[in-house]
Amino acid sequence: MDRFSDILQRLRGKYEAFGRRLDEAEAVERWESAVGPGIAKHTRALRVERSELWVEVDHPVWKSELLFQKAQILVKLNGKLPEETRVKDIIFLDPRPTGPSSKYGNGGGYSPFRRTSNKPESK
Repeated sequence: MDRFSDILQRLRGKYEAFGRRLDEAEAVERWESAVGPGIAKHTRALRVERSELWVEVDHPVWKSELLFQKAQILVKLNGKLPEETRVKDIIFLDPRPTGPSSKYGNGGGYSPFRRTSNKPESK
């Protein structure tokens, strides 16, 4: 019987887009180990688009610090990965509001990383 990892590797080789999405998901998963637990508790890696990792940051001071450290973080994040799977840039985002007038929450106050609704966002 094939192991799940073997099946994923075969699918990665057969379907280029699937392999790319797996690489992107792995980059999101590597975020905490790249920045460490101290920074990770103030951030949330959201997604990878066009080799850019999008990260939500809970405070402008942390965002400024992360912009200063971006090159070092990219080195840690990418490690010895092949060029085609590397994250080329990091986009740091301000947190989404969750106040009473926000479409993201139920008015429960400011909490950048906790969603209070399972409803999909409308655009």
